[in-house]
Amino acid sequence: MDTKKIADVIDLMAKTGLFFAKADGQYEGGEKKFIEKFLGRLAEYGDVADLQSKLEGYLNESFTIEQIVEETNALVSDFNKVEKAAILAAISSFIQKVIKSDGEQESAEVAAYAVWKNAVLK
Repeated sequence: MDTKKIADVIDLMAKTGLFFAKADGQYEGGEKKFIEKFLGRLAEYGDVADLQSKLEGYLNESFTIEQIVEETNALVSDFNKVEKAAILAAISSFIQKVIKSDGEQESAEVAAYAVWKNAVLK
């Protein structure tokens, strides 16, 4: 997989993680630490400062589940079947970990994940 595609996946995961972390109306504690730790582990794929800067920019944006679904579907359409399955599995796992990272699974988070799952993992 080329570097540009990897960067695009990481960017989508950052947006997706923030969407789900903020789905309950708060972005703090376990969710925030989990996403920051995730981005920190991505140093081998890109400039962590750049990723952190993007993340901070995304904090001021509001994404809808429809936007996340649309971006996910658009992104994976550029990959072959095997890559697509691996990326969607990774994103799905990531979303579930974000939802659970604060020790609570809020109904808004669970409902948004169900929408994402039904629209993307069809």
